[in-house]
Amino acid sequence: MCAMREERGCLWAIHCRAQRANDFFYIKRFSDVHTCGTDVRTSKNPRVSSDLVSSTISEIVRDKPLTRPCEVVTILKRDYGLDVSYHVVWLGVEKVKAGIHGDHSLSFDQLRWYSDAVMRYNPGSYVNIDYDASSQQFCRFFVSFAACISRFNACRPLLFLDGTFLKGKYKGQLLAATAKDGNNGLFPVAFAIVDSETTANWSWFLHELGKVVDGKRHITFISDRNLGLLEAMPKVFPSAHHGYCLQHLKSNLRDWMKGIDNGFRDHLVRSLGDCAYEPTVVGFHEKLAKLKEEGKQRAHIFFKDLAPEHWANSYFRGMRYGEMTSNAAESFNNWIKEARNLPITQMVDKIRTQLMRQMSARRDQANKWNEIICPTFETRLMDSFNDSKSWQVSKANEDVFEVHSIPSVTVDVARRTCSCFKWQINGFPCDHAVIAIQKSRYNLNDCVEHYFHVETYRAAYSGAIFPISSVEKPPFDPTDFTIYPPTVKRPPGRPKKNRIPSRGEKLKQIRCGRCDKLGSHNRKSCTEPI
Repeated sequence: MCAMREERGCLWAIHCRAQRANDFFYIKRFSDVHTCGTDVRTSKNPRVSSDLVSSTISEIVRDKPLTRPCEVVTILKRDYGLDVSYHVVWLGVEKVKAGIHGDHSLSFDQLRWYSDAVMRYNPGSYVNIDYDASSQQFCRFFVSFAACISRFNACRPLLFLDGTFLKGKYKGQLLAATAKDGNNGLFPVAFAIVDSETTANWSWFLHELGKVVDGKRHITFISDRNLGLLEAMPKVFPSAHHGYCLQHLKSNLRDWMKGIDNGFRDHLVRSLGDCAYEPTVVGFHEKLAKLKEEGKQRAHIFFKDLAPEHWANSYFRGMRYGEMTSNAAESFNNWIKEARNLPITQMVDKIRTQLMRQMSARRDQANKWNEIICPTFETRLMDSFNDSKSWQVSKANEDVFEVHSIPSVTVDVARRTCSCFKWQINGFPCDHAVIAIQKSRYNLNDCVEHYFHVETYRAAYSGAIFPISSVEKPPFDPTDFTIYPPTVKRPPGRPKKNRIPSRGEKLKQIRCGRCDKLGSHNRKSCTEPI
């Protein structure tokens, strides 16, 4: 009955009785009208505790681990008309996250079940779990889905390698190998969760990666100069070509030249880029000698152990299709930003869901294209034609042409070469080649590598990643063999959530069409409360 029955004569009451047969409560009598006025809801309710908040927003936080307390305050006000203090909401959010992160300790049956489920629902996938049986601690977890393994052959033989930190309660690193499709979109091939970026972990990751990529393809890798990766690469992929990220080299040179005038330091950094892009050996050495002369002893020391075979176009013998940086790997790390907050199996499944949606969306999109070349590179061809249409072209024979630009160059359409070397370096027709092909007997689309064709793009996304039903997932059993998180030292200070840009790196800001704020998100990825 109502607590105000005697004072105000309120008739609200409910009478229930429990049945011992099934332990159900049965309502016998219920009068749901308050006559004392206490049923009027107020915005500031002292009974709204952190427990009530956590139970109310648990699904929201589990779906979006980066949900902030201020967003929850807005949700409670909008949906329930309640003014809850930030402190109470923060406690409620932390309780939900504590429940999520409690899943970091897994029974071996659960971890083995998920690994088997990946291969059962997606036949042809490859999963490998490595743990320390003596200490019962997790070590490494490698995942590559079947659709990524088989369809990588429809992408350029180019892989971007990078590692990023995990942001959950238990720290670690996520190593990833990412490719690019025919429209320059990200195509994740494989990833792994490890405790840290060490030589042993990179060697293990590359060894596992070698099991899922086609060994007959001459793959080029692009990454930063991580010490563990530098030691592991020649051992696991001795015949592969390894290109260093130019953006990281510029940041390294900028730090190396610390203390000198900023304007002159920027000039040296730009000169490094000129050296990297120079296509001829003679031109490269001229520009490098000038850079060393200007940078003096510091520059000589910086380039002493920096082999040009790994960063200069004139010496690089692999095929990297004009890709000079590892930005694709950085983009993948940002793409899985929310997943990096989750426990291991939930993290892997979150990434699987993102891949599944991306493949489906791009498959539907490609089916609407009517062109022969993918839109990004079709636009590049049109720009090249507009930039070169004023040039005169002289014909030597059916295959060789001279383009009278400044300077004049020779284009051999049959051999797909240009004396400016851009066609050979980028694997895509340069401005000179485009205008020469227009004057020849060749079809321009036939002179573009098949990786950039819509047909190949559709082949890259013709596979599918299928859902994994968790209905059969075994419950956590404390008596089963338990795999605990790795022992990692928590760094001092407040945990970082966002990637720290390299010095000198320019971050492009865009205006979101939903919240109308400048930042690095758009309408689709916007999480700002409205």
